[in-house]
Amino acid sequence: AVFKNLSRIRDVNKTKLWPMTEATILSGNVEIVRHLRFHDIQLPVFEMSYSVDERRYSDRFALSMHSEPMDSLINKMTGRRITIQYDPGDPANCFIPGGTIEGCRVEQKIGSLIRFYPRQ
Repeated sequence: AVFKNLSRIRDVNKTKLWPMTEATILSGNVEIVRHLRFHDIQLPVFEMSYSVDERRYSDRFALSMHSEPMDSLINKMTGRRITIQYDPGDPANCFIPGGTIEGCRVEQKIGSLIRFYPRQ
């Protein structure tokens, strides 16, 4: 468990030098996701899209520890623009800095305890 936590911290630290761009949240749905500590849980999961060098990319993230109803949170987030960072060597890899949105913890590929990847 210690190695996995160190690996997650190292993954997050490498994003600090990545360039930033703006992403648009396209949609959100309540999904059952796999949490490494709590097994399967329901969370609002969002699809976002961003461009790097005129090429479009998309990714997903979830919000946990929310205090408002999930449907309300999804409605509030859909269409919102957020700042993300992307790997200059592989722009399909991105990271949402800051750790929270709307007071909710951001769960994403890099550094998360949530596993909702891969998703078709």
